[in-house]
Amino acid sequence: MELTGKRLLVLDDEFLIGLELERIAEECGAKSVHVVSTVAELLFWVQSGQPCDIAILEVQARGASSFEAAMLLQRQGTPIVFATAYDQQRSGITGFANVPVVLKPYGKTQILQAVAAAFSKPSPMPQETNEDDISGKFV
Repeated sequence: MELTGKRLLVLDDEFLIGLELERIAEECGAKSVHVVSTVAELLFWVQSGQPCDIAILEVQARGASSFEAAMLLQRQGTPIVFATAYDQQRSGITGFANVPVVLKPYGKTQILQAVAAAFSKPSPMPQETNEDDISGKFV
């Protein structure tokens, strides 16, 4: 399994989805799972230097974009998977080339496929983007 022995970081503002991701990860042999529900918690965790092998990040959590934290994680070489409820983001997120996106609601199969895709691609440095492009706001 792609998560065997891995340390997983999860951002999701829906408690039950966070628990489900934790269950899936543990079922797939993850070493640890750290779930946060706000971007502020995520940024604190990332900046604290805690190790993680992969991150599954909701694009918008409680109205805040996770893109700043995603860029920090990429700079650290951490593979990322984005999760979103917005169909228009299904094909990718501006500024995050080759980062897999799963559309909510998703299941174990979709998450594991996205994780496999994230591990199979090198974690590129974040591309320079217009601030409006990564704000997470929809026009």
